[in-house]
Amino acid sequence: MPKTINRRDALKLALAGGVATTLQACGSRLSHGAGVNTATVERFQAALPIPPVLQPARSDEHGDYYEIEARESTATIVPGKHTLIWGYNGIFPGPTIKVTRGRATHVKFTSKLQTPVVAHLHGGHTPPDSDGWPTDVIFPAGHQVPATAMAMGHMGHPGPMSEASALKYEHNYTYPNDQRAATLWYHDHAMGATGHNVYMGLAGFYLVEDEQEGSLPLPRGRYDIPLMLCVRQFDHDGSLLFNPHGHAGAEGDVILVNGAPWPALQVERRKYRFRILNASNATTFTLALSSALPFVQIATDGGLMARPVEVPRISMAMAERVEVVIDFSVYSQGDSVVLQNIEKQGPLGEIMRFDISGPAVSDPSELPEQLSVIEALTPEAAVRTRTFTFGPRPELKLHSPPIYWAINGQRFDPEYAQAGPRLGDVEIWHFVYEKSPWRQTHPPHVHLVNFQILDRNGQPPHAHERGWKDTLRLDSGEDVRVIMRFDGYRGRYLMHCHNLEHEDYDMMMRFDVV
Repeated sequence: MPKTINRRDALKLALAGGVATTLQACGSRLSHGAGVNTATVERFQAALPIPPVLQPARSDEHGDYYEIEARESTATIVPGKHTLIWGYNGIFPGPTIKVTRGRATHVKFTSKLQTPVVAHLHGGHTPPDSDGWPTDVIFPAGHQVPATAMAMGHMGHPGPMSEASALKYEHNYTYPNDQRAATLWYHDHAMGATGHNVYMGLAGFYLVEDEQEGSLPLPRGRYDIPLMLCVRQFDHDGSLLFNPHGHAGAEGDVILVNGAPWPALQVERRKYRFRILNASNATTFTLALSSALPFVQIATDGGLMARPVEVPRISMAMAERVEVVIDFSVYSQGDSVVLQNIEKQGPLGEIMRFDISGPAVSDPSELPEQLSVIEALTPEAAVRTRTFTFGPRPELKLHSPPIYWAINGQRFDPEYAQAGPRLGDVEIWHFVYEKSPWRQTHPPHVHLVNFQILDRNGQPPHAHERGWKDTLRLDSGEDVRVIMRFDGYRGRYLMHCHNLEHEDYDMMMRFDVV
């Protein structure tokens, strides 16, 4: 049974909440004063960049082989400024990897960064040694750590290794791609350092394609566009200003799409497919179009939905993906439509702009009535239900907030498994947002498997979240039941909050498929 919060802890949390709110407010004012004036960053002036597709170094009957290096680089993000980034192959976002279902991908990851890094394929159906366990870190070649020193000490965490001989300088990941076509992404997952590493740029798209999806008349080629959304804060010199607010969550005052601030995209009068990822550390979005016309959503985290659905707005927690089709033929030449975040006001309420150009064009793409066949997992198939509560626990130390983030009252222990589902079993996991003074979103993310949402607060799931998922939005006071089958691989995996600062301090749990 999950550990419930007691009265003493509730009182401590109330006190901690008041103290930390004051400290965070002071910290926010200081950071804002030091940062770049976002009013000088003109919206909709930058052209939307499209991340390049990475080509394999070689291919054979066993799959395609890629090489990716995490390294420092500079980019022009804020006009007139040079920004130091940590990028996969030196770019942000990292290069897009496109793969075919059933054909294996082999990636050799190396690093020139002095910080420990680990790569995780988010949404990947991967064996445990390729999942990106947070202590399986790699360092640059020749990196030395004294034998008595810990390799990591971020926020007071003990490091994953103590001997210099334990250091790894590369890791070879194998992704079998034995899963449905879907929009995945790869990002850093180093224990205690994920938030900083991703904020600095370690994230990229990973697109799985298959014959079934390829047979559909959906927009393709240059009309199929990935959009990585995130927020960042910049210092006066253009450098990234990482402020995790202790470990409450790193946000920002500039919205980036594919690494560009508030970009614009010139579109033809036809249908486009957009693969949208919320790659923020701690910022949620609710998407809407300024024209008030609905999106046509076709996919969730785990690929195509059963059929297209019209939705006027789409809520996205950190790490969630949605795919939508927007038909620009309904607009006139010269019109502009803004993709909005209706959760915010001012600059953070606008994401990017679509500028419609040219006359009507021939458009061979269509939206079929049925997109895919999705196996419905029913509660009767579940062999057990597990409950996981998300909430803080008091830690009255000299830091803000004076808490740690817990699942079932426990902080992450890489040596201890909180659950042991059997291979092939169907289980229901019940995610509960524990009441506390802290009301940030906790998006649960389950490694290895996709799930289906059974109900949200006792009601059917929202229209935009029906289908296969690996991450969901869990806001204050909510509880959500999901159902999943643990198939494919035995071994150790993670479930955690995808507020990256919560993950770093310590809202993760290990589960072992046995």
